[in-house]
Amino acid sequence: MATTTSLNHRWCVGIDLHKDTLTACTFCACCGETSYRKIACKNRNQIADFFGNLPRPHTVAIEAVGFYRWLWETLEPIVDELVLADATGARALAGRRIKTDRDDAFNIADLLAAGRLPKSYAPTAEVQLLRDLSRHRNGFSRQHARVLCRVKSIMNANNRPGPARLRSDGLIRYLKAYQAKLPARHVAMLWHCVDQLTVTERQIDQTEREIASVLQYDSFRERVAILNSFPGVGLVAAATILGEVGEFTRFTDRKSIGRFAGLNPSVYASGENNRTGRIAKAGSPHLRWILQQVAWTAIRTDDHVKKIYLRIAKRSGRKAAAVAMARKILTWMWYAVCRGESYRAETTPERST
Repeated sequence: MATTTSLNHRWCVGIDLHKDTLTACTFCACCGETSYRKIACKNRNQIADFFGNLPRPHTVAIEAVGFYRWLWETLEPIVDELVLADATGARALAGRRIKTDRDDAFNIADLLAAGRLPKSYAPTAEVQLLRDLSRHRNGFSRQHARVLCRVKSIMNANNRPGPARLRSDGLIRYLKAYQAKLPARHVAMLWHCVDQLTVTERQIDQTEREIASVLQYDSFRERVAILNSFPGVGLVAAATILGEVGEFTRFTDRKSIGRFAGLNPSVYASGENNRTGRIAKAGSPHLRWILQQVAWTAIRTDDHVKKIYLRIAKRSGRKAAAVAMARKILTWMWYAVCRGESYRAETTPERST
């Protein structure tokens, strides 16, 4: 394809991405010229050559899938403009049942040219690094919790209280003192659990040190200080929230950030029927999980949060109240970060969600 074009041309490139191949549609709205190229994802040099030689000016849109990031990082330095397309929204606007790689790529390019392409948020490299590290660490934490459940199960089977401190060192001390009172098979199982806990705790500690170093970046420092002022928020919570949310200022109002997290109640309204259901769960499960942990800790440690929680629990129950507090705390964080203010219970709006 020639690299010299008329100044009136504006090229839009839609990419339908799969694990093994990508299909690119290059489209110009003013003249209707369209071309396609299918490339195997393993041929990184071909991908770089193709997109590096696109006619200019151009905009490239990648369909948002769970493994798009490698392509984003490959293309970001070499294309004029790069956007992330909301795959679900783009397909809904297509208004057709035919589905091929070419059709999907053309649909993205066509919507991009018409200015109707629904876009998704693509985090910066620093936010993506923090997101990867926090998810990695939280995965180890859940793995650690599963092993502890196994330890408790073995102890319950023997009607034993078990160690007071459920970490590898506490379990080691307990086994050395009381293993004679347990069946040999269960002692062997518990030593296996010690091995797993020891490795997992070392991995958690190492990952947390990496997270702490990333949070020292200038782009995070001010927001970390604000988030840490909230009850229930520490190193891991602040990192997870920043990694999943990215820029707080991209949300225009308090309800939009609640919808992003999937903590808003689902609503059905048709005619005279109007009812709400469970939370939508449309956003990041990692963000919902950490916000729920923050909410339970804040309920125990902060009088202002506990007061609101008890008021909601009276009419909706404790579990629903805890979810509502997670949504409220996220909204308070949005207010605080956008205004550059720390958390202050006496000025926090009770009815912010």
